[in-house]
Amino acid sequence: MSDVNTNRTIEIAGTDLVFRAVPMTDRTPSGDQIALAAGFASDDHAYVLQFLNDGELEDVRHRESVPLSEGHRFLVALGDRSYRVAFAGDAIDWPARFITAATLRKLKNVAADKSIYLEKTDEADIPLDEEMLIDLDEAGVESFKPGKLAGPKKQTVRVKHLGELETARLKVEASITLATLWEQAYRELEVTRTERDVLQADTAAGPVSLMDHLSLTLEAAQQQGLCDKKFEIAARTGGA
Repeated sequence: MSDVNTNRTIEIAGTDLVFRAVPMTDRTPSGDQIALAAGFASDDHAYVLQFLNDGELEDVRHRESVPLSEGHRFLVALGDRSYRVAFAGDAIDWPARFITAATLRKLKNVAADKSIYLEKTDEADIPLDEEMLIDLDEAGVESFKPGKLAGPKKQTVRVKHLGELETARLKVEASITLATLWEQAYRELEVTRTERDVLQADTAAGPVSLMDHLSLTLEAAQQQGLCDKKFEIAARTGGA
């Protein structure tokens, strides 16, 4: 049986992973044939990778023939070297110095509800922005993994209304201002704010007024030691 099929096509992309259909008459093309089909000259020494059906990415040498039955998609790019990275324990040889989380997501079919993390040994793993460039020319092998979608950190705070003896528990982002937190507490408590109300922190040393710090974010106020996660709504004492 002939290996020639004039209707056969393969899909080729560069490091942008935008694929296009290209005719291929051989069912077991060599790396050189694939590079030529991608538009490179034989002396360009283009780097060729095959996307296998099981999701792996495998280097194709120039004179090596590969069966299209194992995968008909290829990445072809110019490069004088490849860079080894690891993703969830799997090795990837990438033909460019830089890579992004968006590229890794496409390479490994990571779902949109997952973040891509750069793994660290002596510190917390870093969630990556989709288009952040990761330099693979650094010493060692960069290791990545999918994980829980990164988003604004939330914490649960308690706001006690001393007049009504009611407490609201709010799950808020650290970036919320104290003023917004205060207003949210009224809605949760279903209590109307009065002119004499003040917001204060409930600390071990006693109540601390936050009225001069309402524009601060919760995170900033906590970093300055003004409060933790317990608050009180009290009535202003003294004159108006």
